[in-house]
Amino acid sequence: MSWEIFTRKTRRSGSPAITFNKLGRLSLNKTATTTFEKDAVEFVLLLWDAAKRQVGVKPITRKDARAYRLAYGKKGNGAGFSAKTFMDYIGYDYSESRSCPVKWDEGESMFIAELPADFLIKNRQQKLLAVGRKS
Repeated sequence: MSWEIFTRKTRRSGSPAITFNKLGRLSLNKTATTTFEKDAVEFVLLLWDAAKRQVGVKPITRKDARAYRLAYGKKGNGAGFSAKTFMDYIGYDYSESRSCPVKWDEGESMFIAELPADFLIKNRQQKLLAVGRKS
């Protein structure tokens, strides 16, 4: 019998990352979640910069009608929340789940992810940019 080496499909990232999944959830990996765990963050705000295709995930200390409640993984492996309406708003392409790196911005006190163009539906992205120019 000849052996075949199995190639892992999921890689554990040592760098902070966010995953946008096909079901409308955003998930932060363990490395990113650690930043929120140490301050016992329960809620986050989502911010969007259409011109730069950047998503901001900002922890807040008080409940806010615009906030999303973080759900921490029972095994301590990350945190996530449902954000389908946000993903619809930015024009996320639900054809597959995708991950990208996030960076902690000390000045803004939030994680920032720059989304590659292929994360978004092209026509929706152009429409958001046009709306952004009018304001």
